[in-house]
Amino acid sequence: MRYFLTSIFLFIMYPAFAQEQYRILKDTTDSNSIVLRTQQISEIEVSARKVFSNIKTGSTGIYIDVKELKKLPNIMGDADPFKALQYMGGISQAGEASANMNVRGGENDQNQILLNGAPVENPTHLLGLFSVFNPDLIDQMTYIKSGIPAEYGGRLSSVIDIKNFAATPTITELAGNLGMIASRLSFKLPITDKFSIYAAHRRSYLGTIIIPLLLKSGIDPKLAQNNFEFWDSNMGFQLRISSATRLSGHFYSGMDIVKVSEKERFSLDDNTSRWGNTVGGLQLNHTFSENFSMVHYLNLSDFKLQSNLNWLNTDYFIHSDKSVLQYKSDFTYLTGQHKIKTGVELSAGKMLPVAVQKQISDTTSSVVAYSQSTDAALYFRDEWEYGPLLINLGLRAAMHISHPDSREQSVFNFSNRNSGKLFYGLEPRIFGRWLLDESSSFKLSAGKYYQYNNRVQLINLGLPLEIFVSASDKIKPSSLWHFSGGYFKTLSESSWEFSAETYYKNFLNLLEFGGNLNDLFVANNIENLLYTGRGYAYGAEFMLRKNAGRFHGWLNYTLGWNFRQFDDINNGQPFQATNDRRHDLSLIGFYNINEKLSISAAFVYATGSRLNLPRSWFIIDSNVVLEFSKYNSFKMPDYHRLDISLNYKLPAWKKLQSELNFSVYNVYNRANPFQVYYSTLSENGKYDFKIKMSYLTPVLPSLSWTFRL
Repeated sequence: MRYFLTSIFLFIMYPAFAQEQYRILKDTTDSNSIVLRTQQISEIEVSARKVFSNIKTGSTGIYIDVKELKKLPNIMGDADPFKALQYMGGISQAGEASANMNVRGGENDQNQILLNGAPVENPTHLLGLFSVFNPDLIDQMTYIKSGIPAEYGGRLSSVIDIKNFAATPTITELAGNLGMIASRLSFKLPITDKFSIYAAHRRSYLGTIIIPLLLKSGIDPKLAQNNFEFWDSNMGFQLRISSATRLSGHFYSGMDIVKVSEKERFSLDDNTSRWGNTVGGLQLNHTFSENFSMVHYLNLSDFKLQSNLNWLNTDYFIHSDKSVLQYKSDFTYLTGQHKIKTGVELSAGKMLPVAVQKQISDTTSSVVAYSQSTDAALYFRDEWEYGPLLINLGLRAAMHISHPDSREQSVFNFSNRNSGKLFYGLEPRIFGRWLLDESSSFKLSAGKYYQYNNRVQLINLGLPLEIFVSASDKIKPSSLWHFSGGYFKTLSESSWEFSAETYYKNFLNLLEFGGNLNDLFVANNIENLLYTGRGYAYGAEFMLRKNAGRFHGWLNYTLGWNFRQFDDINNGQPFQATNDRRHDLSLIGFYNINEKLSISAAFVYATGSRLNLPRSWFIIDSNVVLEFSKYNSFKMPDYHRLDISLNYKLPAWKKLQSELNFSVYNVYNRANPFQVYYSTLSENGKYDFKIKMSYLTPVLPSLSWTFRL
């Protein structure tokens, strides 16, 4: 038991006291190791259908089998379908145990993540170990990485559309999970034959249960000063007004609290950070006839971050937030061979890019005003099929108006929206499918996409310390041309499926933070600290999947290249992007031993990501000066890991159905890097500059109990 608890604690307690290993990294610009001028850096170097069927569908969207993904090996007993998306083709995991993801060379903030139609800004808990989506409530999940329909907009790379309560419950249902660091409880309740509700709550208990037990077992009390907690709550309703009209509503609220007090290992001292989402919305569905229907959405999304951070011997107080009020209407009309969908989307948003205060001997503040924006879009798409040919043609016309320098914090206030910068653009999109025969098809897609609101990483500490940036008179909107084509084949009477896809993406007006925390106090505005550039990514994806039988699973392999080019970085020369991973492979397997016992395994491999690290350092006037070579010239070690999971269905007791899950994360004890950072610590006038690579704990077993009543 003590081993289990200690493993949990070390796994969760941030890289500050994670295992540290040091190796010399190679500068890929030449064959020399990193050499200092004064010393050497001795440090681092699914488908809802019966089959996955993607043969005849009129889009490249994948309808995820949520029940199947819940069987995959999990971390600390929490089956997270959202994190399981990382096993899909084209997705690169942002980091060790992270729920963030990069799709086909895109950035993490370029993914549009929706909960019941409402946008979610930061979808992770516990620094990425869990997502904010309660797995017991997810009824439907759709992942679209290319050929994105015109009704989706505002993001460049992908759409992940998650729906709770998609089907009206007919019976009362109670479900939950008891894990090793968190537990959850949910219920669905039909009040009448027309009205039903649901609610759920999830909470971790590291600080209230795990850490006190570890203190009794003799762990270092200094480590126990570090703590991670999170909670989230969901509730919603569904009202059938008539046979043709349905009204539903949902609400989500969640919070993370992180405290790190290990200055010696992480240059952090009494750091406390809080962040969380509040998301809510109403949805009205009405069917006029068999051929004509509409859906209205009214959504509110809010994200807030507050962090007290000691970084390189200086105390910083950081605050940022973003809120969006959104209205959207979809109209669907069926006529002959045509499926027409059109609609309008309106939103008003406000954001605080970042407000920073630092304290050494005195206090210096940098207060950045809120910026407000208004967005509008009209969209139209028509899907028709003629023989073996299917065409999906769409057009989205979007408009964005920025209103800078607003002191008003309310998203509902329009008094300061009389002036601003106007942006507009047309986003044509086309998708085509040619059915070669009943078991194979060829698909092509092309599309233009705009993104008017971005998140830019402020400092790489694993925390969501990001700058919110809206297109303005100084910052143009990001844009993308995306081309994709693929061959899809069903083998052996739908038991096996194969696909091969290629893609090319051309990015414009990408953003990169070009300063440090101290620069925020001298800059006239945030835009002066941002670099604007372009990029391109291309590659090929291969998938082989077995859908039926006692043994089933899939193999995904991605070969990709990803480059960036900024006039102010690397002397204007192209360089490999941080998320450039040449090879990315996932192998997933399920085996049903009998009706009660099943086993699953997941193996992942990825080429190491790129880093921009100093090649050498020297001291001028008691200040450490870093010297860099070519941008992102260092490469992390390759990433690979094997996880296994054993699921056992317990005998039913009256109406109670439950199962035990035993999972082992990182079976063969691979030391995959979680984070790379550098620090300058001085003692008695002597500087100790270090570049450190932190690891999470090695092999990690977990046990959980899931029940449904």
